[in-house]
Amino acid sequence: MAYFPMFIDIEKKKCLVAGGGTVALRKVRVLLDFGAQITVVAPQIDPQILQLTGNVCVKERTFEPEDLKECVLVVAATDDVRENHRIARMAQKKHIPVNAVDQQEDCSFIFPSYLKHRDLVGAFSSAGNSPVLTQYLKESLKEILTEELGQINDYMGSIRPVVKTRIETEKLRRQVYQTILARLLAEKKTSLLPEELEQILIQEKRTKE
Repeated sequence: MAYFPMFIDIEKKKCLVAGGGTVALRKVRVLLDFGAQITVVAPQIDPQILQLTGNVCVKERTFEPEDLKECVLVVAATDDVRENHRIARMAQKKHIPVNAVDQQEDCSFIFPSYLKHRDLVGAFSSAGNSPVLTQYLKESLKEILTEELGQINDYMGSIRPVVKTRIETEKLRRQVYQTILARLLAEKKTSLLPEELEQILIQEKRTKE
């Protein structure tokens, strides 16, 4: 069954990783990439997790139900299948999205392969059928989804307020964005000078008139 693609904001929000091994480390790094506030719970913790700074709180003990409090997302990554199942069931009863590593039947979400440059993210899922295939897709698209596109995305976001103020309709705004993007790509730029943007806005208003 295909998974519904949904992007959620986890920045500065509590995420629990139950487990302290290499798999848990990989999941922690992914969550950190999106600014999560992570609690790692396990009797034994990989030294690399202990070395992580910033938004990581480590509790060297077994999982307790209280650990789920205020969590927006849970990862069950212990080396015990039954414990992962137990954690997943408790999370599901509280309507918290949960990923139980290598136990798809216990997952309400899965981690996709993804590419990320600033706020621009592309993700790929095979519904757990073929991680090798999604990794292939990721590698194949690295030349397309670049850091420069991430910078362009930042710029396009920064000009939205002025475009919305100056251009009246959604249809015309879309045309403006398309014009700007086409110019950036053609000229291999990541932003326009203020006067270049102004020229485009004036031209679009004249076209409307």
